Amino acid sequence: MKELDFLEKLNELDPTLLEEAPATSGRARPKLIRRFAIAAAALLLLTGTVYAIARGIELRRISRFEGDEQGVEAKTELPLVKWSSFEGEIKDVGETIVRQYQEYVPEPAWSSYRGDPGSCSLCFDSIEEAVDYIGLPGLKAPSFPFAEYECSVTAHGDEEGQVDRVTLHAKHIERNDIGAQETVTILTENAENSEYVSGGVWTPEFPRDVIFASYTTPGGNECRIVELRPEFDSRFMSLTGYLTVGPAFYELNLGAVPLEKYEIALEMLRQWADALD
Repeated sequence: MKELDFLEKLNELDPTLLEEAPATSGRARPKLIRRFAIAAAALLLLTGTVYAIARGIELRRISRFEGDEQGVEAKTELPLVKWSSFEGEIKDVGETIVRQYQEYVPEPAWSSYRGDPGSCSLCFDSIEEAVDYIGLPGLKAPSFPFAEYECSVTAHGDEEGQVDRVTLHAKHIERNDIGAQETVTILTENAENSEYVSGGVWTPEFPRDVIFASYTTPGGNECRIVELRPEFDSRFMSLTGYLTVGPAFYELNLGAVPLEKYEIALEMLRQWADALD
């Protein structure tokens, strides 16, 4: 069994198995936990591609003003991945970012455009090609619910070319069809901290009913789900799934979902989560 597979199996253990153990086994539990800790520490010394087990995903409503709920957040903590673990062509992107900073000319104050010299993006014909470009062990190529889509990878770094975040983005937005946007986020050792927050806001003029739910994949991964339904008369809604697997945070948003296609969209979300096992 590979080191990453071993820690992933540990991540799938049900914590209630320890909590519900009979009293007679109480003396053995510290030994069991200690053995797991020693094994995990040994693996961390052996390889640079083993990832700390990420915490769960917290969903909550947010507001800009007291008593005025205007959005939803999904917050989690991700493992900080060593930049040396990236084996794809993205490992050379730091040089491009350094050059962008050197050549960057700020936009005039009157301009609405704000460029970011710290971001470097490339487009790809498929998610598989994008994953190969990143080349990170443990990164999965998530299935996308539509055959036609746009795909890109963005690396973000500082003036010295130290990359702190890598994002894979795919989208399918078609009139008269369910829209889909997928995002995969990886934080590197150069990030300020391991906390990552995603979500969105809306204006008070268009309030939403919010439902939080969970779906557990056959492999034991928990997918947190947010359902948004407009409070005003509308036949459309949206569904978003959030999942942490290995080194990355995966998100799939299904928007412009007709209410009569709710079950279809929910099944699409579940199949997407299952494919990440």
